[in-house]
Amino acid sequence: MSMDVGAKKGPRSDINITPLVDIVLVLLIIFMVLTPLMEKELAVRVPEEPTPEELAQPPPPDLTQYVFKVDQAGLFHINAETLTDDNAADRLKVYYRAAKSKEATQGSPVIFFDADDKAKYERAIKGLDLIRDSSPGWTIGMMTEKIAAQAPEAAAPAPEGAPPAPATPPAGEAPKPQ
Repeated sequence: MSMDVGAKKGPRSDINITPLVDIVLVLLIIFMVLTPLMEKELAVRVPEEPTPEELAQPPPPDLTQYVFKVDQAGLFHINAETLTDDNAADRLKVYYRAAKSKEATQGSPVIFFDADDKAKYERAIKGLDLIRDSSPGWTIGMMTEKIAAQAPEAAAPAPEGAPPAPATPPAGEAPKPQ
C-alpha cells in the first residue's frame, strides 16, 4: 500500500473507498445476523370444526361454574355428571363450547379441578391432561380446600357486643367445669 503525503496541491479525483468498505461490512454483518431469524416458521393453530358426532351430543346443563372432580375410585365427574374414560374428552369439548358461548357475559371459560386426597396421582394427571387436550381455551383453577371443611363459627361471625362463643374442647376431652 502506498500513501500520498500531500505533495500535490489541488483537488483530488480518486475515490476514498475506506468508508464504503466500512458500510458494506456493517450491512453484511446485519444481514448475516438477521437471515437465520427470518427463516423460522411460525406455528399457527387453526380452530377445528366440531364433528357431527360432537354436535349430536346433548348439551350440558345451563351452569355458570364447571368443576371437574377425580374421586377416590378414580372416576371423573363434571359437576353432577359422571364421565367414563371413553366419553370424557368429548363431554369436555361440549362443556367448553357451552362455556365459550357465554364468554361475553361470564368471561373466559374456567374449569375448576378438584382431586380427592385419596385419588391416585396417575388419575389426577390424566384428568388434567383430558382438560388440556379437550380445548386449549380452558383456564384451569386448582381447588385446594374443601368449602365444607370450615368451622361453623368461622362461617358466621358473632354480632358486635355479643359475648364470645365458648371454645369447644378437642375431640376426646371432656369440657372443663367453670
